[in-house]
Order: sequence, then C-alpha cells, then structure tokens
Amino acid sequence: MRRKFLFGFGAGIYFHPIETLFKRALLIKEWGKLVGFGRAARMLLFFKFHYLILIFSASTLIPLPSCSGLTIVDSGLGTISLSMGGESISKGPVRTIPDTNTFILTIKGGGGEIYNGLYGIRPKELKVEAGTYTIEVISSVNTGPKFDTPIWSDSKSITVEAGSVNSIALLCRQYNGGLRLGFSPEFKTKFSSYSAEVSDSKGSASYSFTEDRFLYLTPGLFFVKMVPASPDLSPVPLFSKTIAARDMLTVNVRLAGADSASFGSGILIDSTSYWVTDSLLVDSNDGSTKDKAIPVQRLQEYIGLKVWVTGFIVGGDLTTTAIKFDLPFSTKSNLAIASEPGIRERAGCYSVSLPSGTIQTTFNLVDNPANMGKKVWVKGTVNAKYLGLVGIESTTEFILE
Repeated sequence: MRRKFLFGFGAGIYFHPIETLFKRALLIKEWGKLVGFGRAARMLLFFKFHYLILIFSASTLIPLPSCSGLTIVDSGLGTISLSMGGESISKGPVRTIPDTNTFILTIKGGGGEIYNGLYGIRPKELKVEAGTYTIEVISSVNTGPKFDTPIWSDSKSITVEAGSVNSIALLCRQYNGGLRLGFSPEFKTKFSSYSAEVSDSKGSASYSFTEDRFLYLTPGLFFVKMVPASPDLSPVPLFSKTIAARDMLTVNVRLAGADSASFGSGILIDSTSYWVTDSLLVDSNDGSTKDKAIPVQRLQEYIGLKVWVTGFIVGGDLTTTAIKFDLPFSTKSNLAIASEPGIRERAGCYSVSLPSGTIQTTFNLVDNPANMGKKVWVKGTVNAKYLGLVGIESTTEFILE
C-alpha cells in the first residue's frame, strides 16, 4: 500500500479516523480497571505526546517551501544528495561566488517539478521515485544587463534507480560575460550630448562616460550605440560584438586618429574568466551617404534607422523561411544580399525589398539575372524581421557597381 506524507515548513498533518478514537477510548477503559482511570489517561497522553514529537521532527528534516511539497513513498525509492562549490583558482583578480544558500535550486522530473526554492533550505537528501531528473542551480535570475552582477550557475541530469543513492556535486561557473567601456577624450567631446547604451537579448542599460565597472551581459550578440539627449537627434550605432560566458571584455573606444582611452595596463588573465582588452576605432562610415555606407553585417545595429548599406546580391525568391540561390527566379519584389558573393546559407543573408516602379524593373532577378553576384548599395529603413531576416524595407535608392 502506498502512503504519502506532505511536508512543508510546519509539522506533518495527520488525520485520525473516528474508529481509531473509539478504540483509544476503550483502551483507556481497560487500563483503568488495572491502574485507575486517571493514570491510564496520563499514560496514553504520554505516548501520544512523544508520537507527535516524532512526526514534527520528521517534518523539520525536510524544510521545503510550502508551495512545493515533497512526496515520500514507501517503496521503489532512490536518493539524491546535493553539494555545491565554485571555481576559485585564479591567476587574475580573485573573485568569490556569493553565499550558495541564496541560490535558486530547481529539480524537475517524473513529469513535474520536485523542488523550486532556495538551495540553503533544500532537504539534505531527496527521496524520489526512479527516473531521470534535471537539477539546475543559479545565483540570480537574469533580467538583463546589470553592473557588478556576475551570475553563477550549473545544470546536470541524472538517472535515479530504485534503492540507489546519487550524490551530485554542482560546480558553479560564471554564466554571463562582463563588458567594460573606455572612451577617449576626443570621443567624449564629440558625443558630449549623448550617452552610451548597451543592449543584449534580455534588455538594455545605460553606460556613462565616467563608469569604470563591468556591465554583465547575456552570452551572445550585444550592441553598443550612442543615444542623444535631444529627441531631434538620431541614435548613433557604434559596434556589435559577441560575448561568451566568463568573458571579461574591455573595449577602448576612440575616434580614428585619436589617442585611446584605457583602464590600467596589460591584459588580465583568469583561469575561470577570459580577460580581454580590445580597441575600437570609430570611423565616419555611419550610413548617411553611399560613400559612407555601412557593411551589410552591421545592419542589426541600425534597426529602425534609414541608412545606406553595401553588400553582394546572392539570391532571391525570399519567403519567411527560405531563400533561392540559383537561377531562374520567379519573384520580382525582393532579393537577398550578403557580405560575400559566394555565401549560400540563409543565416548569412539579409533581405532587401524592391518596391514596384523603376527600382523593381531595373534590379529584380527575374528580368535581370546577370545582377547575381554583383556589389550593390541600397538605401532604406532597417527592419528586424523583413521576410524573417534583418533587412532593408521601404527601399528608396539602389545602385549597382
């Protein structure tokens, strides 16, 4: 017979059927004939009191949040025992992970969530049914770019067999990457009425010229642009880069021909984080004219802006999921461009709209197949999802080499 006990922060809950109470009344009556009624009642209360202490003690051994109780069954159980540590060997600045008791622990398996709460109040041992379980721990929830907020995490999957004891050691490593920006005096003078903004897949954060802390970002592509204080001015995209977990990246931004800003000297090296210093020259290619056209691979930095972009025609017949790279073509209203004429993968392409009229008549690939592979300059508004790709919509000018 399978019995279940649900434990939360308080004592276990135990319900006594009526027939059990009746039997205890008869027991007092029989004891009363031997030792007296009062003494018999005291004896029963004594055993009852210790019985309740036993139930309460069992419940306190499993201090789970009341919103996610733990079910313990009589048979077919395996045991999960957890421990956690963090990498501490470092050849650069020594950093320690925060108190692991405050980490968020999640255990999933058996078609549901077994535990979701603080690591510090977890049961020392979890008795669970046989099966496969995913164990995740993270120091804090990632809500976007934040200063001085490295996130530490680990994740493991285990298969638990009935009667087995599974000791799992969680090794926490830095989940996100850190970015620090430096600006040359000439750059700060030119953009005195702007402030820097850094964006990743989770959100954005402002980065002032006087800031010297690391801003922690979600691994992947991030963007840096200058945002004007006046609504009459347009944002100025600076650059985009990819950051990986444990990267600690310093980018010194300067104008072409000017001295660079810097933080300290040399390159910091850490066995658990990758400390890298980079320099970036900001040139005059801002997409404002054909001669200052941005390369097509920077389009994602200019979403929502109207710019000139340059690339090579590589395909046509675009849909939201596909591109055709070989002749003949059947659609006149769009084509695909890329950074190199030989690219044949959708991931490396950008979409371009060809509005009806002179632009479409002159440059579509149905009537002009010889345009394939040629270098092109296009002016229009950058759209994040034109035919499923970052691309140019509302095209106003189109020039072939």
